[in-house]
Amino acid sequence: MTDYQAYPGQAYPGQDGYSGEGQHAQDMMAFILRLRSQGLTDQKVLNAVSTLPRPLFVLPEFAEFAWRDLTLPIQCGQTITPPVLAATIAERLDVEPLHRVLEIGTGSGYLTAVLGRLAKRVLTLDRWRTLITEAEERLRAVTILNVTMMVADGSLGWRQQAPFDRIVTTAAVPEVPSELLDQLALGGRMIVPIGEAGREQQLTMITRNADGFVHIALMEIRAAAMLEGVADRL
Repeated sequence: MTDYQAYPGQAYPGQDGYSGEGQHAQDMMAFILRLRSQGLTDQKVLNAVSTLPRPLFVLPEFAEFAWRDLTLPIQCGQTITPPVLAATIAERLDVEPLHRVLEIGTGSGYLTAVLGRLAKRVLTLDRWRTLITEAEERLRAVTILNVTMMVADGSLGWRQQAPFDRIVTTAAVPEVPSELLDQLALGGRMIVPIGEAGREQQLTMITRNADGFVHIALMEIRAAAMLEGVADRL
């Protein structure tokens, strides 16, 4: 079971308190080596994460810890997925260059950015307008232009744009919403944590074939629960 905690840190590269490009390069190299040591070998994913300055996606006071396997707080009381988990999810999704991907929960935009490097098109939903606005700015900063964002109830998916080759959410559900299953293309793949809030959930890969859906357990994690509806503030 993977359980992450948050710790205080400091600033973005280029701001006071962070040592800048040299330190960023060292942190990136160490991160790639860590991914390889944990069995992540998909060169597409390694290339994607190596182009993304992860400190850009966390709050300035936590930037020192951006590369660590921690769940760090972001705006609106939400969190950013730990970097190794984000890379693991991207690898297990097996995104191809022509795929259209639906992401439920934009958050900081880090996993969105990784997927944007891999897919033809990424559509991402979040219930918090502030998170969408800030994620858009971050993606522009790293020149990712193939992502469409919308403030919406993620549990309903994006039916007007379905079907999707890949669907991913890092928020936990007690059972997968039927709307999301319906929007997964034949031959498609979904990754979602399944389980009750406040307890360990099973990160699960779901594939769709002509006979229905096949569930494969990947690992145990702790994730925040998926909330229905759209936030009425922020």
